Amino acid sequence: MQEEEKTAVTSAESSETPAPPEAGGAECSWTVLSEEPETDSSEKGEAKSKTPSEPKDKIKAIRTTLFHIAQEEEEEAVSLRVAYQIRQVKDQKEHPEKYPPPPSRVSPKPKKKTFGQKMLDLFPQRGDSGGEVVRKSIFLFSAAVFLVCVVLIVLYFVDIFRADKMYDDIGSAYHANFATQTTELTQPQPESEEPTEKIYTLLPGAADLLAMNSEINGWISIPGTKVDYPVLHHLDDEPGNEYYLYRNVQKEDSKPGSIFLDYRCSFDDVGEDGTLQTPNSDNLIIYGHNMRDLSMFGTLKYYRTDENYYDEHPLISLNSNYETYQYKIFGYFIADAEDTTDTRFDYWNAIDFADETEFYNYVNEVKRRTLRITNVDVKYGDQLLTLSTCNNAFDTARLVIVARRVRDGEDPNERIAGSIPNPNIKWPNVYYLWNEKTYNPDAPFAPYG
Repeated sequence: MQEEEKTAVTSAESSETPAPPEAGGAECSWTVLSEEPETDSSEKGEAKSKTPSEPKDKIKAIRTTLFHIAQEEEEEAVSLRVAYQIRQVKDQKEHPEKYPPPPSRVSPKPKKKTFGQKMLDLFPQRGDSGGEVVRKSIFLFSAAVFLVCVVLIVLYFVDIFRADKMYDDIGSAYHANFATQTTELTQPQPESEEPTEKIYTLLPGAADLLAMNSEINGWISIPGTKVDYPVLHHLDDEPGNEYYLYRNVQKEDSKPGSIFLDYRCSFDDVGEDGTLQTPNSDNLIIYGHNMRDLSMFGTLKYYRTDENYYDEHPLISLNSNYETYQYKIFGYFIADAEDTTDTRFDYWNAIDFADETEFYNYVNEVKRRTLRITNVDVKYGDQLLTLSTCNNAFDTARLVIVARRVRDGEDPNERIAGSIPNPNIKWPNVYYLWNEKTYNPDAPFAPYG
């Protein structure tokens, strides 16, 4: 194409150029060429400058055409594929037997980790992110706290179970020996001509108890309840009576502790010669835990919560190592162990009374505070028995049961029925903070004495 254009241009130029003269050709030729018009040369330059751009435009046009052709072919191929798929779907619906289901792909089962690997994964590993390390640390701390709590709970109940089993065994042996001793005591005894100082003899059941622990001072029981335990007495106890608070009868550490007599009290303190060394205290104060499984003094709470409980359990049996005694309950109340107001009642310090007035002041204060009014009478000279345990009435609450000893020749069942609720209970001041009840000091009151 370019060669043809060049040939045409050459022929045109040869036809327009005049023939050289015959003589002096070189000089004439130069003259003619130098006199050629300027306009012709500029036109030629424009023609030459336009000539190279024409092939590029044609190439661009060719490329555009080819692109459109390829695009049309691609669209046609897509249309054919869609049409084929539509026909295939229709054919599959009409002839499903031609198209069996594809075989199911069974993914390989992940390799199971061993127990050791799983446990190791719970701990922070190298390469774990900061959040993963924190998450694992919190989990491990929570798991450790949970395990510690579980262990403590298990140990707590194991301790209670062991204590119950131990006291059941001790109680069975004690009551068996006590029954034998009771039979022997019913035998007729020869009368003494002259009154002599009483000689105390050890009960068979008590002998076995003392062989176990020389600080066992007797046995307490409330018929029909779980209260049935030896009474410990640690004479060298510090103020607060802490020694047997968390020790059992064998002086081992134990959450239920023991039932124990106030270290300041004296109860049938008999010497080696069989005579009483110290007069008995006017008021024997005995302590015990309020256990949730109702062991120790756990059942005493029912005197407060069950209005019929007193009528069903009005008597307490308290045996020393030498004698058997019974006591009639005449009052029970709630006290505040940390009361510093005008309702403070230091019942735990009322061990011996200086005179009749002090005695009646104490028993009448019990009557003002008692939850139920009983028919049991109280006289100066009666030995008192006080049971003290914790209570959930408030944080520092103590439930206190007060009884007096059955007198010689008195029927234990006399005047123990017919109790009524106290209409004017004197509560500790802390009780009135969340209760609308009030105490009327001027209300009618029938005192003892």
